[in-house]
Amino acid sequence: MMFTMKAIYTHIHRMRPYTLLAAAVLTLAACTQDELAEQGNTLPDGEYPLQIGSVSITAESSEEPWTRIAENETDGMGSHWTGDERIGVRIGDNEETGIYIIKVDDAGNVTVEPETPVYWKSTQTAEVTAWYPATDGRVDLSNQDRNGLTYVLRGIGTGDHQSPVTLQFEHQLAKVRVVTKGIADVRDIKLVNVPTNCDIEEGRITKQEGTSVRIDMLRVEREGIGTCWEANVGPDVELKTFYIQNTEAVSRFCELSSPVTTQAGALHTITWTVNNEGTTTIDLSTGDYTISSDGIYYFTGTGSHAIRVTGGNPNIYLEDAQINVSGGNAIDITGGSPTIHVMGENNEVSSGDGAGIYVAEGSTVTITGRDRSDVLTVTGCEGSSGIGGYVIDDSNHQSANSGNINIENVTLYAYSSSQSLRETVSPGIGSTGSATCQSITIDNAAVYAYGCGGTNWSAPAIGNGMDWVGNTASSTPTVTISNNSEVHAHRGERNGRSFADYIGRAGTSALPYSDVIATVDASSVVYKYTGDGDTPDE
Repeated sequence: MMFTMKAIYTHIHRMRPYTLLAAAVLTLAACTQDELAEQGNTLPDGEYPLQIGSVSITAESSEEPWTRIAENETDGMGSHWTGDERIGVRIGDNEETGIYIIKVDDAGNVTVEPETPVYWKSTQTAEVTAWYPATDGRVDLSNQDRNGLTYVLRGIGTGDHQSPVTLQFEHQLAKVRVVTKGIADVRDIKLVNVPTNCDIEEGRITKQEGTSVRIDMLRVEREGIGTCWEANVGPDVELKTFYIQNTEAVSRFCELSSPVTTQAGALHTITWTVNNEGTTTIDLSTGDYTISSDGIYYFTGTGSHAIRVTGGNPNIYLEDAQINVSGGNAIDITGGSPTIHVMGENNEVSSGDGAGIYVAEGSTVTITGRDRSDVLTVTGCEGSSGIGGYVIDDSNHQSANSGNINIENVTLYAYSSSQSLRETVSPGIGSTGSATCQSITIDNAAVYAYGCGGTNWSAPAIGNGMDWVGNTASSTPTVTISNNSEVHAHRGERNGRSFADYIGRAGTSALPYSDVIATVDASSVVYKYTGDGDTPDE
């Protein structure tokens, strides 16, 4: 299967350098201060070694540091020593250089041991230079997918033989992060036509060369991002060409329309949308988008127009999508049985005067994710449900019957609404007014459903609604909850009072209910709430 790619955006985080705190511990066994004064500025050879009492890599959290000796395993924006790193150190203009070894114990305490110490030769303040790696030579950048990220750091500080020395490290490499969106399952990403090695002297990059071999990027998991690919490269390098391969070994060279030039100490983030060939991108920029047959459709970003499904069994992918329409149903399913695939945690579908997702009687909508980290929030308005039915004409007590609703392998928030004038009420998931809903299944999902309430009547979290004169559906939908699902059912209330089931029937002050009308297997649980509170009723 072929796939298509599009670079959505690039951005750069500019970072402050890390600081390496090196406390110089004095050894004054050989001479007193009076004796030193008599000798002038010169110190005895080999008597005053630079002793590093503590070493840390730090930065303000708001500055989002990136290059580190070891990656922060959550968001990739932290740093820490892992132990056994060797750093080179030189005092002033002295040709002598020392080697110090970082040690980290099981509790995370950091100490430094000299392998080859350097000595203060004068009482005067001097510049102290440190670098990592400790030895000069050639650094290979090509196989970071197997060997991990490569680092080059250089630190400068000032001090004397009696004062602690603070070394502030600056990163000599740039970090490139590639984030992928889209339907295709990406396996590997490589940087193409960039230097694959660099020569270093005391932490300075003196030469970059070798563009015939690609740089294999490291696949990592980052908090708030998910899977992405990272590699460290030299500064002043033009990023333009990427080699992307999916899990079916289909690969393609992709080029940015505007090349990016790397900067030392900066994080360059590039986001590619990678879809399988045959995927249609939905455009909601100018008007509603109609789907009438099978196919694969993809939408990301924001839209103020509706998706209308009139037939077929299409697969619709929503990734970080916000569809907010002022009137009508935001996703309007009048025919066919689509599957809505939720990707990412920032998906929202809402209407200012209709259902978030309307599914007509005789149709079925399936809302699914890859797992429960995929989140969709659906909101109805003016008496309509979040998912299910909507008010056609409240003045004539008309609401549209709704079909089958399947929710699986996802986290879903569904918000209902009441009409501002006539108080038709609806559930978060289910029918509106006196209309019916066929069936609702919740399988291996986390669902937060919110019914609404009027002065004298209320709607359940899941089930059927009621119109403003007290008419309700002749039957409740068949609700099945299974396979480790958890449902947070918030029945509607007004002024602290609720008359509806948690799941099931709408009720009135004259005919109140308080039940769960659903089939719930032993692995699943329903939490019951009144209103929007966070504490279950029982």
